[in-house]
Amino acid sequence: MRVLAVYGSNYGQAEAVLRRVTGVLEARGHAVSVFKGDAIPAHLSLQDFDAIVVAASIRMGRYQAYMRDFVQGHRDALNACPTAFVSVNGTRPESNPEWRAEAEGYVQEFLKETAWEPRWTANFAGALRYRRYDLVTRWTMKRISRGRGGPTDTSRDYEFTDWEAIDRFAEDLARALGAQER
Repeated sequence: MRVLAVYGSNYGQAEAVLRRVTGVLEARGHAVSVFKGDAIPAHLSLQDFDAIVVAASIRMGRYQAYMRDFVQGHRDALNACPTAFVSVNGTRPESNPEWRAEAEGYVQEFLKETAWEPRWTANFAGALRYRRYDLVTRWTMKRISRGRGGPTDTSRDYEFTDWEAIDRFAEDLARALGAQER
């Protein structure tokens, strides 16, 4: 299948997660085109693809505005073909029940707001990129992390992503898309 993959990423983790998913899709024979949501070529037509994977990350409680605009602007095309939404949200490990509830809440709010109905959704924890943040973001993220009992040493970064869970999701998605193709 021809798969379009579009991502929104502030500090690189959502892009890394999406590229891991697309790597598995390509290894299973799917042709994948990847674009950042705010850098999609004007001539690109979603109808040229058999399936679409969208990934976005949460920063300060919101997905990227350009990803919301992309989904709302292409809602009909997205709802007309097999689609997946991958959400990356991370200041706590995925095993944390509070994280799971919060992450699912972000997804449901986004889907309701955009009226998009993807066939598959997945939530993955992200990372604290203290060393990449500007001063204000670093201070804010440190306060949020401290309030949640997370790491506060801003001299290093922390990754919470479960890469094996991403591989399992990607394998399941590749199989499902392969079955759709037949």
